[in-house]
Amino acid sequence: MDELTDTRWLRPCAGGWRAGAGPVLLCLPCAGGGALGYAGWERYPLGGFEPVAVRLPGREDRVEEEAVTDWAALVSALADAVAPLAHRPMAVFGHSMGALTGYELLRELERRGHPAPVLFAASAHQAPQEMPTETGPPRTTKELLDYVRRLDHDGMAALLDDPEWREMVLGPLRADLRLHDVYRSYADRAVRSPLATPFLVVAGDDDPTVSPRTHPGWAALTSGGSTRRGYPGGHFYLREQRERLLDELGRDLRDAIRGELR
Repeated sequence: MDELTDTRWLRPCAGGWRAGAGPVLLCLPCAGGGALGYAGWERYPLGGFEPVAVRLPGREDRVEEEAVTDWAALVSALADAVAPLAHRPMAVFGHSMGALTGYELLRELERRGHPAPVLFAASAHQAPQEMPTETGPPRTTKELLDYVRRLDHDGMAALLDDPEWREMVLGPLRADLRLHDVYRSYADRAVRSPLATPFLVVAGDDDPTVSPRTHPGWAALTSGGSTRRGYPGGHFYLREQRERLLDELGRDLRDAIRGELR
């Protein structure tokens, strides 16, 4: 590991960094989520890529910090954190809101002149241009609870019944969804050319947050080509389908680093 890497923001899924300068798979969490959402990914080959999860303020061991509520600040901080890894081949996987974050990170890395990642996997989120153009008021507690129960009824239902755990879940989720909901007002500030990085667009077949427009929307944002892949399940298909997802993702990463992704 480069000694300048900011370990507040980046956590190798294995708990420690591999020796050498091999390729890195940067994993971005969903709204309210953290690095633990990618625990266990290090046990899969992943085409030789080292999975590194992003740790955001306001949760896990950064719970005492204020959550980031400004897109420019978030993207800049992430780009700063990954800058010491710029000499290593990189791919990016973003789930749900992490897909938006990953896309904005790619744009910032391009703006800074860093090498383009070899692959961007956008998981379980509509394309940026599908986002609502108008920003509503902050979501109420009931709306937050309904959001979690609708999309993650298996993973979080028990936690939401406990008042202490409920606030631990809703605190970062509230901040992240506010950031999510104002996305278009940030992203529409500039005309954007397509990125050179190939895209992989993945989602659960029963995910209510994606639509038939999702893949064409993402595909329009890259000149590097795009592939769509669906999996049985809903918004958090990647839990039940982890073995299949990571096996196929590993092949994609192997092909991408060779320049052979089709």
